[in-house]
Amino acid sequence: MSARVRRFAASLLVVAALAAAVPAGAAVPARRLPPSTRDELAAIFDAKVRDLGFQTSRALLQNLDTYAADPNGRHLAIYLEPIDDEFTDAEYVASFDDVAKVFLPLAFKRWKGLKSFDVCLEPLPSEDESEAPPPITQLLVTRRGVRVLDWKDATLADMLVAADEHKATEDAEADVYVYFHDRLDTVPELRQARTESAQR
Repeated sequence: MSARVRRFAASLLVVAALAAAVPAGAAVPARRLPPSTRDELAAIFDAKVRDLGFQTSRALLQNLDTYAADPNGRHLAIYLEPIDDEFTDAEYVASFDDVAKVFLPLAFKRWKGLKSFDVCLEPLPSEDESEAPPPITQLLVTRRGVRVLDWKDATLADMLVAADEHKATEDAEADVYVYFHDRLDTVPELRQARTESAQR
């Protein structure tokens, strides 16, 4: 056996030993994850989303297997609700890409332990008094999915194209997922974005 082959074999043993020394479910260092409470996360993002007419209603880290709240979770979920008592369906659509740019790609660059992220725009409190109302819109992106767009300049049509190209398959979950409540289907800006994305 040559010296080169022996060195290569030795390096494989070192890699295997390191992998065995770190359990699959090992905790991620806290500095690599965002805070796990609504107040801490709101302190980071509320100033930015307020400029768009929203405030943080809920925010948490979730376990990727169960999506239950977990301070060591690798999925960050943010829920925003309008500040004003009146917020139109057209405003929900118009806000979608601007809200996305507040968090992306920042969340993944800032917290290296995150594997996925989603942000939901919720209905006005007067529309649904439940503790966890169904969202009006949702954008979910994985660490791999965040690389498929230049989020600074991405349009709604760009995000729809990315969601279609990176949707869930039998073997993998979606890397980019976009959702709009059916009530928004008549908003001209959404219809135009869908038409544009379908033509690409």
